[in-house]
Amino acid sequence: MSHFFSRATVVASALAVLSAVQVAPPALAQSSNAPRADEAPDRAAERLNEEGKKLVAAGRYEEALDKFRSSLKQFPLSNAIFNVGSMLYTLKQFEEAFVYLEYTLRAPLDPRQREIVLQYRENVITQLKGTHAVVMVETSPPGATVAVNNKPLPFETPMRIIVPLGAADITLSAQGFKTVTKVINGSLAEPPKDLRVRLERDDPDAPVAVFCPKGADVFIDGQMMGVEVVRIRLLVGPHTVRCSKTALTKAFEREVMVRPAPQANAFEFSNVKQ
Repeated sequence: MSHFFSRATVVASALAVLSAVQVAPPALAQSSNAPRADEAPDRAAERLNEEGKKLVAAGRYEEALDKFRSSLKQFPLSNAIFNVGSMLYTLKQFEEAFVYLEYTLRAPLDPRQREIVLQYRENVITQLKGTHAVVMVETSPPGATVAVNNKPLPFETPMRIIVPLGAADITLSAQGFKTVTKVINGSLAEPPKDLRVRLERDDPDAPVAVFCPKGADVFIDGQMMGVEVVRIRLLVGPHTVRCSKTALTKAFEREVMVRPAPQANAFEFSNVKQ
């Protein structure tokens, strides 16, 4: 994040006057957004960010935005994060711009840098005043992805987002945890409240088939599940299978290990003789 304004100050300064000045787009050499064969990801990100700034100076904002996004795909330079936000603002895509500007504020900015980003952020809020509200979204644990009305956002919790007034669906997802969707409601009279969600762990399960001797009751982890054959989903990990006694066999127990799909979890005890 220390690279923030090392190459972005020109972009920030230029954007303040671009709305009033029409710049004739000069001919610019076309360059691929893919990294070159001998180019490290961070260097590719720097190059794409610089190319984006030249496109800004030429008034080619859509192309510049594409360059800045490509820069971020290579390496998360904080100045490219800001540049994406400022371009989205210039293109009047205010909702998406807010997220990038808000995230830029996490960087270790000097006072002047912070002032510039805050000004952009406040301009976005002003543009959406009366139709949107700012909401803080936090999860325990942090690091969940966020989608607003099924539109994914690029960063993870904790984060401030801007949502339309009325009812909005906030979907939170994190690997190893259950996906949660919360509906928040807000109006001009009653803005939506901040959202804090404790995520529940989503323990993986897998399909299991257990075969006991003919006529035997089947118990799994002490629970009666059926007779002779049981097909069920169980959590991945160790379990205890018990086949009850029959006219030909005594009761017996076996420890089994359920493994993640698509591995087979068929436990065959139908031919056990005692």
